[in-house]
Amino acid sequence: MEKVILCLVMALNVIAVAGQTIFPTQHTAPAEYNTGTVHVSVLSKSEHQMTTSFLFEPGSRNSWHYHPHATQVLMVIRGEGYYQEQGKAKRLIGKGDVIVTAPNVRHWNGATPGSEIECLTVTDIVAAEEHVVQLAKVSDEEYNATTGADGMIVRLAEIEVVPEFLEQYMQEAQAIERSSLESEPGVLCLFPCQIKGESDKIRILEIYRSQGAYQSHIESEHFLRYKQTTKHMVKSLKLIDITPLDMDNMTKIFRRK
Repeated sequence: MEKVILCLVMALNVIAVAGQTIFPTQHTAPAEYNTGTVHVSVLSKSEHQMTTSFLFEPGSRNSWHYHPHATQVLMVIRGEGYYQEQGKAKRLIGKGDVIVTAPNVRHWNGATPGSEIECLTVTDIVAAEEHVVQLAKVSDEEYNATTGADGMIVRLAEIEVVPEFLEQYMQEAQAIERSSLESEPGVLCLFPCQIKGESDKIRILEIYRSQGAYQSHIESEHFLRYKQTTKHMVKSLKLIDITPLDMDNMTKIFRRK
């Protein structure tokens, strides 16, 4: 399954185009198990796996459900939506996110009120088991609940720069900010600034959509170049993980399509 997922992710990174549906929408999912309009297309099916494309229109979502003894991998192609597992907070998801749902875990997913979301799922097929067990619809109260910080990383980087390299460092900091926001949908915010009266003291607000998005960021070519270029310019670095007081409002401010 890992090889299939890797190939799919690589392909989607090449062909995904904002505002366009990649796969044909074969039919509309039944209202009995969905809220709003959800387009579904079964792309492939074998004895062991099924690959399905979903296009959720703004505000739409599927019902609570689970896959008996089967693992499902959900990959977000474009747009913005929600994912929630029973007993956990609802989380915001977007382009590039990959979510693995363990067997028998009750969950739901869908689009945010202001954006459609297109997803691809790869689900194991277990002999003599139903593919999916449908449960209750997601209520408006559940759908509108505060978004949790499950997996999201919010931190403040406190940096002191060697004064003689300050101008050069600021150029590099601005370059990594632009490169990351332009090429990494999982980087929601990189905001470098200086303390007034102490220009060698830099603070960077960093927000990553998930742990995976953060890991991809620190392994990116532009980040590695930034670290290598600035290592002699930085006198000290402290990373402080922080918890927003209003996570739901923060996700509305820092939105990436």
